[in-house]
Amino acid sequence: MKINGNGFLSTEGQAEAQKLLERLRPYVNLVERAISLCHGGLECAEITDQVSDIKKQKLIACIVLARLLEISESMVMLAKGGFSVDVTASFRNFLEAYFIFGNVCKSPDFVPKFFNTDLKAREKLINVANKHKTELFELVNEYATDEVRVGLKEHIASSCASESNCWEYAANIECTEIYDSMYRIASAATHSTPRSLAAYVTEDGDGQIVELHRHPQLDSIPERMIDLGGFLLNVRIAFNELFGTNSSEEITELREAFSTVIIAENGGRL
Repeated sequence: MKINGNGFLSTEGQAEAQKLLERLRPYVNLVERAISLCHGGLECAEITDQVSDIKKQKLIACIVLARLLEISESMVMLAKGGFSVDVTASFRNFLEAYFIFGNVCKSPDFVPKFFNTDLKAREKLINVANKHKTELFELVNEYATDEVRVGLKEHIASSCASESNCWEYAANIECTEIYDSMYRIASAATHSTPRSLAAYVTEDGDGQIVELHRHPQLDSIPERMIDLGGFLLNVRIAFNELFGTNSSEEITELREAFSTVIIAENGGRL
């Protein structure tokens, strides 16, 4: 088996990434514009206090939007480096936050429900730690006294807290098709499944692995950038509806620009 490439940080790897970036530039530029448009929404958001449920909703929407933008910016950096598998893995993280953002914007009632999922997460961590008596779990087990466990259990019951459920969040905003397609496919890269490992090898006609790749690759990065850009525009639309702002002209312009890139990519077919 041949090792193809010296890694992403090598001189050769960085030079190859620069060549790929020339191919990716139209996609990256549009995504960066979509990121800037969403960031502009944050800059215009005015939240004077956090007293009412609506204002709390708006505040959390801003925070989740900041999370979405950070993931998007990291995807751009990974794309520029030719980290094709990690771009896909990050896209899965983006979609998870996207479903949460959609629920936050849809109803202020979702906010306390979402934050109460942390109670169930704490309970699970405490229960898992109790299975181990090693030094690694010593502090958690010292903290998790019977009194703490009972108090947490009562808090969960009184709050009707449930575990975080990504599929449910997707269903609440009519995104089950996205969950069952893009999210599930991207999950393969997140979990390093056999399917995701295929990007690292080349097989011969008999199915024998003949090359192991250790270099930047274009792979599905253009497609992921187009998907990311479209979702970011949806994010800004939801943000506009929640805050009563308007950027329809910029959104329309960017959608048309993405369509132009897609047509060019497909040889004149949309």
